[in-house]
Amino acid sequence: MDSVPVRSNCRLRMRAAWCGLAAFAAFASGSAQAQNASGALAPGMTLYGVIDSGVEYVNNVGPQKSSVVRMPQLTGSLPSRWGLRGVQEITNDLKSIFVLESGFAPAQGTQNQNGRLFGRQAYVGLIGPWGAVTLGRMYSQIFWSLIGDTLAPNIFAAGLLDTYLTTARVDNAIDYTVTFAGFTFGTTYSFGRDAVAPVVAGGCAGESPTDWKACKAISAMLKYEAPAWGVATAIDRNYGGSGAGTALPRSSQTDSRSVINGFVKFGTATIGAGFLHRNNQGSVNPSSNYWWLGATYLPIQQVALDVQFGRLTVKESATGGSVIAARAMYMLSKRSAVYVTAGRIFNQRDATFTIDGGAIGTVSLPSPGVNQTGALVGIRHRF
Repeated sequence: MDSVPVRSNCRLRMRAAWCGLAAFAAFASGSAQAQNASGALAPGMTLYGVIDSGVEYVNNVGPQKSSVVRMPQLTGSLPSRWGLRGVQEITNDLKSIFVLESGFAPAQGTQNQNGRLFGRQAYVGLIGPWGAVTLGRMYSQIFWSLIGDTLAPNIFAAGLLDTYLTTARVDNAIDYTVTFAGFTFGTTYSFGRDAVAPVVAGGCAGESPTDWKACKAISAMLKYEAPAWGVATAIDRNYGGSGAGTALPRSSQTDSRSVINGFVKFGTATIGAGFLHRNNQGSVNPSSNYWWLGATYLPIQQVALDVQFGRLTVKESATGGSVIAARAMYMLSKRSAVYVTAGRIFNQRDATFTIDGGAIGTVSLPSPGVNQTGALVGIRHRF
């Protein structure tokens, strides 16, 4: 078996030649190494990041159907972040690793992920020929399975119909992942998935000394990726236990997702699609289905064009919706790019999905059944 490399945030949404923009900080000792006496990073450590921002327009906000022009806080074409990655070779077949990654809002200079210093990722582990074992705060396996999502985490994308997918992280977790012959298998178990995020945002009470199931989370993934195609499947289950008035008050309740998705490449074009079924026992209408279809095309090396459509249906409920989104990006250099992106969300009668993936909380929500349009002109730089 091959040893498992440290994960990057490179998923299919940036695949065709743009994947390197997200994999900018692979473990390497070359340019990241510097002399300790200079105060620079130690050998085997990498400092990396991306700053992505712009000016967006969103209409039909709130009961007054207001239009707003502002700068996003959560994401542009990519979420802004900085981090440290490190690797140390212990023996020829064994390495120790760590990742500390912080998300921030460029417009305000404030921390995202509910103010956590390393809210995106914070873990330590070992890599060997048997795979990788890591401990800490990390992504659920459903996040790593989404190789067929061609546009997320763009501010406008089909993933707005299930925002959990691009933010599926768990605290107090242990993870095992192994890769061999193009296949990757991973499983993650959380002893208490989130004690920091508010319950309205899916938070839970963390590790419980009195209820072994409360706030637990478990996920598993199996995927196969080849140069021209790939397919992946995953399951993700969160247990309740947050108490009365929350989304999952009892630990006997679960919120489960099952997904299958994939991609295929034709020259400089990539098509991705997926299907997800959700059973949320904390909802009056627990069963829902979400599917998406998207494409990326590079007419020339410096230009990437993306388009995506997604639809969510909720059984016996008018709380679903549809999204269509597009983006055009021009690479100024290997590190810098400018882009324009737009999207429109179509809400069913009782739905209040927002097209604005760059806003925190409810500030951009439309009234029930109201459609919404957004557009953004942005720039990003990686380091």
